[in-house]
Amino acid sequence: MNNENNKDKDDRNHKWFEDIDYLASQLPKKHANLFFSCKKEDFVKAIETLKNKVPRLPSYEIAVDIAKILATFRDAHTSAMLPVSLLLPIEVYWFKEGLYIISASEQYKELEGYRITNVEGLEIQKVLKILGKIISYENKNFLKAQLPKYFPAIELLYGLSLAHSIDNIELTLEDVNENSRRVTINSLPFKILKDSNINNTTSLFEEQTNLPLYRKNPEKYYWFQYLSESKTVYFKYNACRDMKEKDLLTFGRELICFIEENEVTKLIIDLRNNFGGNSQLLEDFIKSIKHCEKINIKGSLYVITGRDTFSSSLLNLYSLKAKTKAIFIGEPTGGKPNCYGEVENFKLKNSGITICYSTRYYKIIKNDRLLSFLPDVNIEISVEDFIAGKDPCLDYIN
Repeated sequence: MNNENNKDKDDRNHKWFEDIDYLASQLPKKHANLFFSCKKEDFVKAIETLKNKVPRLPSYEIAVDIAKILATFRDAHTSAMLPVSLLLPIEVYWFKEGLYIISASEQYKELEGYRITNVEGLEIQKVLKILGKIISYENKNFLKAQLPKYFPAIELLYGLSLAHSIDNIELTLEDVNENSRRVTINSLPFKILKDSNINNTTSLFEEQTNLPLYRKNPEKYYWFQYLSESKTVYFKYNACRDMKEKDLLTFGRELICFIEENEVTKLIIDLRNNFGGNSQLLEDFIKSIKHCEKINIKGSLYVITGRDTFSSSLLNLYSLKAKTKAIFIGEPTGGKPNCYGEVENFKLKNSGITICYSTRYYKIIKNDRLLSFLPDVNIEISVEDFIAGKDPCLDYIN
């Protein structure tokens, strides 16, 4: 029996060695310039250190150590996509007041609106600092956007020794009156959560019909609504991709026609949740806006930015800045203006970990040190705004 156990361990270790060696050999070849911000010898040392630890580490920890190595390159497009099979049935968001539960399964519905102060007794700021070590980011706003997406993945928390088990976790929560309570939340298989659509922020705190515009229709890449009282067209652009029912070129031309044929005094282009895709898709629309005399004037064209504005949507921001008289409001972007991108990937065959990497460098502006696109007016949504269903960006414009 011992011989069989040893054989299983040796087989497991061999598979990890194989994956790590493949990562070490392929990533420097495939990336456009992997060592632009760190030394090659540091990467080699980190790989060897991990290989030496493999025999005594559980697989969860090996996986997160690979993510840690990828994160050291400080290229937000170069990262490890770790397989996740269990999730906490909650969704969280990092407001300026802290990390809050904004959505939960029916069992934990009463916890919506609570601030998380501790995880397994550890202060939340320390937890987020440790969790941040496996996230590839180039500025604090992108980290702020990504941390809430990683937090429910209990296997990652366990791999970082932030959770004592993959089955449940103890959180210390605080309500609006600063009353504290401890709760234990059980994890659920990812497939169950996905099929039941538990993490659905459109049903939070109010009925969907009362949601602020920026939280409506998250499944659509783009849509618009006419606000008759303020004679404003609100254009929500969620992804730089074509929809099957109507491509962006057609949509954009129809939107321009609507603006020209109706009483419209303002256009709002909301890019705060746009994580990228193909930046060229919006260029025809931007060109049309440039020549639209009734909209391309100061005070009539607004662009909303946010921590999730990233990659190709950032290219659209700079195109709008260069070609129009738009006023930019919201949060600094998660995307860095000058950065590596054009993502490709490969898979580590034994562990199933997908490695994403950059194949091209984009230089948009002269200042290579600027970490984010900075809006003209900085506005951050508070937890009170979120619960009340308000959008301070829209309130500012109107």
